[in-house]
Amino acid sequence: MFHFKQFSIEDSGATMKVGTDAVLLGALATPYQQPTRILDIGTGCGIIALMMAQRFPNAEIDAIDIDTSSISVATENILHSPWPDRLHCHNTSLQNHIHKADNPYNLIISNPPYFSNSLRNNNPQKRLARHDDALPPTMLFECSNQILCDNGEIWIIIPSTEKKRFTIAAQSANLYLTETIDICTNPHKTPKLTVLSFDKENPQTTKESQFSIHDEQNQYTNWYRNLCSPFLL
Repeated sequence: MFHFKQFSIEDSGATMKVGTDAVLLGALATPYQQPTRILDIGTGCGIIALMMAQRFPNAEIDAIDIDTSSISVATENILHSPWPDRLHCHNTSLQNHIHKADNPYNLIISNPPYFSNSLRNNNPQKRLARHDDALPPTMLFECSNQILCDNGEIWIIIPSTEKKRFTIAAQSANLYLTETIDICTNPHKTPKLTVLSFDKENPQTTKESQFSIHDEQNQYTNWYRNLCSPFLL
């Protein structure tokens, strides 16, 4: 269970649990302009879409997922949230959604599947969420570019080892890296997760930063506490 100040999120045993990566992306994604239309790709239980609704009170949010049970859980969470009128769940793929979207998005956000050549998980939902068979990086960015506003942004979180592969895939779809946020589990370890943002204009410089979730005493850092405090009870 992930507790918000206004409500709590439930996940069933059949669905993916709320993870640190989803919470980090929902809290860290900071577009240059306040978005009015947001797309959450692979919403799972809906945690990122709900964080977007809390952070951006003027935004309409579409949450899509190809997994039927995940959409059922996300829909239930949204109906019990303060923002059911601004959040809309769709049991569909990104490839299909781009043909149905009425207007472009200011912000696209995703905790995408990232494994490409690794051993397949026996759990079909975990396999669908983690392996990029259904949505490889190139397809993610090509489809996103089609429904992104000219000044819109796409924010993702991936394992740091996948940073180069996703950046190259974005460039092939004419989307350019604007910000990199590397996240370590503690100060003495190499980054484990990376948040990346892209837009349609090739920047002269890319903003880079690095943070740690735990300090040397294995306690949560002030950075992580402050980042999550708007959402946690």
